[in-house]
Amino acid sequence: MLISKRTQEGELKWSKFQFYKWIPMEIRIESVRDENWQKTRKSMLKTSLKFKFETLQNWLEKNNFSKKSKVQTQHYMQALRRSGLIE
Repeated sequence: MLISKRTQEGELKWSKFQFYKWIPMEIRIESVRDENWQKTRKSMLKTSLKFKFETLQNWLEKNNFSKKSKVQTQHYMQALRRSGLIE
């Protein structure tokens, strides 16, 4: 299960943003190039993991858990994992 490294906010269940085992490159590129998503991503720079988690949750809800929003949030979560912020 993907969890945050120990934080002051407690453990956050990042696995809730894991929807697909594999995302084709074309779909990933199309999803991350979305202008509104880019604004949302930039708003998460230099913020706490809790803020990032809540922002991703809100993004999914705002977009009615669309396939595109699932790809966006999963891709962002995977980047956090690659950077070592979550396990």
